Amino acid sequence: MKENVSHLPDAKRLELIAETVRYCQHVAKLGMPKTAYAKTMRETIYSVWTSRLGPKTKSARYRSREAVGLRFGRGKIRYDHAIPFRYELQALMNLSAVTPDTMRPILEKYDVHTIITADEDTKLAEKKLKSEMPEGWDGTDRLARYKAVGIEVLENEDALR
Repeated sequence: MKENVSHLPDAKRLELIAETVRYCQHVAKLGMPKTAYAKTMRETIYSVWTSRLGPKTKSARYRSREAVGLRFGRGKIRYDHAIPFRYELQALMNLSAVTPDTMRPILEKYDVHTIITADEDTKLAEKKLKSEMPEGWDGTDRLARYKAVGIEVLENEDALR
């Protein structure tokens, strides 16, 4: 049975994520593979934090020019982490004090999404930027991967409504 968390205030959402981070830190120390606990973290963050903004069409802050007007359901577009999730995961896993105050800046920095086309997703993969930021990344430019492969990115008009 799917729980509805849409009514939760951000403080409660952050508490739930903090519990997940502590759990993932614990099981990582016990030897659980990163692929297993990463999935737990990704699903929790999306379900509890990202989705508070609405469905993917509204929670994506950006959209590539080529993806404007395209809709989910035909395999033509992808919901992409602007900064690959592994960076967010690592920042959360490295926290020594897991609190809403220590997590919020990480979520605000890394939990940013872009809607891109399937072809643009392939272009990122071909340049080995599917789960990496470009060499020399300044640590702040969220759109660096897209710029590195020539993908023009705009503010997502659906997210602004």
